[in-house]
Amino acid sequence: MVNFIVGYFICINIISYIFIWLNIRTEYIKLSSKWIDTIYLLFSILGGFVGIMVASEMFNYRKKEKLFKRWIPLVIFIEACIILYIIYKVRS
Repeated sequence: MVNFIVGYFICINIISYIFIWLNIRTEYIKLSSKWIDTIYLLFSILGGFVGIMVASEMFNYRKKEKLFKRWIPLVIFIEACIILYIIYKVRS
């Protein structure tokens, strides 16, 4: 089970990173910025927040926008709290 969870997080982070790379470097993705922001938020909720943050830092991609300043760090905090709660309940 642990191998599946680790593999899932690795895959979703790679997909998140590739999505930002495709959006910046190529013309394959032709969506409005609202849809793209929604997709980034969805990827971070699904566990790809590390890929999103790393790619935005590497490519200097809209780091000062509200999505990258408030929402994605909030999702990271909430998911970290959920993980710590699950670990606490499993051990007790």
